[in-house]
Amino acid sequence: MFGSFNETSLPNLIIGLAVIALFSGTTRSCDVFSDASDNGTYTALNMMSKEHSEEIDRIAEDVMENYKYISIGVIRDDELVLIRSFGEDRIGRIDEYASVTKPVTSMITMQLLEKGKIKSLDDPIGDYDPRYRDVLPEKYPDVEITFAHLLSHRSGIPHQDRIWKDGKLDLAFAPGESIMYSTRGYGVLGDVLEELTGKSYNQLVKEYIGDPVGAGSIKAPLPFFEAPGGLVQSTITDMALFALGVMDATYVCDSIMFQLAWKPIAVDPVGIMGMGWYISNPDSEELTVYHAGSNGRPRAFIMIRPPGKTAIVLLAKNRDSDGRQELPELAEKVMDLL
Repeated sequence: MFGSFNETSLPNLIIGLAVIALFSGTTRSCDVFSDASDNGTYTALNMMSKEHSEEIDRIAEDVMENYKYISIGVIRDDELVLIRSFGEDRIGRIDEYASVTKPVTSMITMQLLEKGKIKSLDDPIGDYDPRYRDVLPEKYPDVEITFAHLLSHRSGIPHQDRIWKDGKLDLAFAPGESIMYSTRGYGVLGDVLEELTGKSYNQLVKEYIGDPVGAGSIKAPLPFFEAPGGLVQSTITDMALFALGVMDATYVCDSIMFQLAWKPIAVDPVGIMGMGWYISNPDSEELTVYHAGSNGRPRAFIMIRPPGKTAIVLLAKNRDSDGRQELPELAEKVMDLL
């Protein structure tokens, strides 16, 4: 749309984006191009200093031998300032979020709560979906699975094993008793959200996540049970727009995010768990929320520092499906520059 980017084109780029924001009817919209360099980097937008931009290149180069490509989006002071891809030109191309899908599903749930379609996250899911009434094992007669249990991985539903046995949910523990990371728990949550709204999960992603921020590529096209836990996909630019929507209260008000989604609930081997997000430095100016994702070779990571209005999003493909997850470290190093 704007041609090849250079320093003299920056004013026109800013004016163009302002015009789009004014007349598009959405919160933000970005049409991006790709400008290739000689060192295998491809840039759609760069409003960072030369020093910081080159340092980010060095940080990425340190791990590139393990990846076919890495795409990064950087948000500083509530503005998108960098979209860049290393190794391959992935600007404008679709990649999987893997388990970064869980924050997406959490944001859909929080919007339904804010709109009053869910009365309380402590409500039993059976109140909203008859398929999940009277499905707990007899050994747990006095508890029910709630939205909060599913969001915070405390439902007892296994991560990847079968979840049904003799017509009952085959739970590892009583709901609320412990914590166990569970993609299939998010599958159950997706079932309930679909029943509650009468819409497919893919429709919910478009309506509640993509449309409010003008991110047209965000979707969950595969109609699998596990989709709400790991199969959302988009371009790197639209993933960055998702992060912006989370930070600037486009999706839900700040009080819901700080008092519910980002409130520490339990601790698992990865860290402090909220509702769909991991949390570090709670109740401080260094509050950081994050989530990693891995579907074998496809990798993803999101890190948001709400008090500073900064965020890093990453989409990548590892050369080895069993390769080490290095994106969190990369994101931390970039965040330290902002």
